[in-house]
Amino acid sequence: LVSMDDVQVLYQQMVDTITAQLNSIAGDVKFLRFSDVQQDSVVGNTAYITYNNGYGQGLILGLYQPFADNWIWGTLGEDVGVSPAGNCDGTDLTSDGSDEIQYRLNHPAAISATRGYTDIVTKEMTGFDFPDENGNPRLLVTTDINHCMSIDELTENLINADDIIKTPVPTGLKPAGKSFINVVIIDDVIVGAAYNLHYYKVSYGIPYFNNN
Repeated sequence: LVSMDDVQVLYQQMVDTITAQLNSIAGDVKFLRFSDVQQDSVVGNTAYITYNNGYGQGLILGLYQPFADNWIWGTLGEDVGVSPAGNCDGTDLTSDGSDEIQYRLNHPAAISATRGYTDIVTKEMTGFDFPDENGNPRLLVTTDINHCMSIDELTENLINADDIIKTPVPTGLKPAGKSFINVVIIDDVIVGAAYNLHYYKVSYGIPYFNNN
């Protein structure tokens, strides 16, 4: 039997090792991706183990590729065939701000082994639905039809969207007992108020697994 004192010692040794290894990696954004622990042998009352750690750096929240460009916020009519507005200097017309955020939310660096979902529902939201503590939208709302989203603004919107999407109701969007599947972001406008915004349609379901 292993005593709690032994477990605490082992735990602290692992934490110290992980901390030291993280500190040896250059850069401000770095994180533990996995820690694989294996028992090698047992001699008398002593168990010998090996643990291998894997690290990553540069990913937003440890999941999403960082933004490398500034992008126009969105493209009105893109959902019916209008070409994307492009980046802010006009050198790349293949995407826009909402496309870049949507792609990252749907393509994290780590995914589960889920094979499918049942009881699928789609929930909708805009920045007005989940404001910050000062009442300001946490997702994009702008009155500038040509608004340029900087890398910092894109990153902030991605982090806020990830938080809202994965937080259960009522403080977030996620229904109880369901998991995030994917998101579609539509570039929309509130006629009369002239608010241009990102309109999120987020799908959730109950995951099931198939080992075959």
